[in-house]
Amino acid sequence: MVEYLYEKIATAIDKDIKSGVYGVHQKLPSENDLAQQFQTTRLTIRKAIDKLEKQHVAVRDRNRGTYVLAAHDKISSGADGLVGFTEAAKKFQLNVSTKILDLNLMTEYPNYIQDKLDLMDNEPVWQISRLRFADHEPMTHEQIYIKQRILPELTIDEAEGSLYQLIEQTMVIGYADQELEAVLLDQDLSRLLATSTGSPAFFAHTTAYSVDGYPILYDDSHYRADKYTFHNILYRKH
Repeated sequence: MVEYLYEKIATAIDKDIKSGVYGVHQKLPSENDLAQQFQTTRLTIRKAIDKLEKQHVAVRDRNRGTYVLAAHDKISSGADGLVGFTEAAKKFQLNVSTKILDLNLMTEYPNYIQDKLDLMDNEPVWQISRLRFADHEPMTHEQIYIKQRILPELTIDEAEGSLYQLIEQTMVIGYADQELEAVLLDQDLSRLLATSTGSPAFFAHTTAYSVDGYPILYDDSHYRADKYTFHNILYRKH
């Protein structure tokens, strides 16, 4: 398999970071300086930095430069934009599996579900309760609601996979509105997630929308705080 120059440069910079040449949160040399160091163009350096960003090794601020990120051993969501659990876990080379706890087509649901998904009265909705595993260890419990008109038929086998990828066979997902809470797991959720009652968790409320602002999916998920983190890079406006 051919390794491109920018990939070799990304590997070299990553080795320098791991060996301590560049410390955590330290600013890397400029693109010009790196281009001189590796005897190449700024475009090639930019592609190398892009690769390091995708690997969560570095982050680039267009106004200030590129900085080294702290390493972590938790599944991280958010740094690559809107991705599902399957996509996030696979980036960490983890084996992903799913257990369906419940799959129902319902016409009666709480008012907040009707509001979140902008449903007509008694409009059919898929309700999916499932456990997600990484390397056979339970990581998150998901309670998901999807309009039936988006997925007219839904089997258990399909519900075990990536719902985002399933939906995007017919519709493009544009963005999501997500709210996070810090909670303590009750006895039932602790049992499902194989942790102690009262363990800390993230409780995420997520509504996913199409590119034109059409609500597609609503999800209430509990994530084990000892195994999962939400990662966002926040830029200060100047």
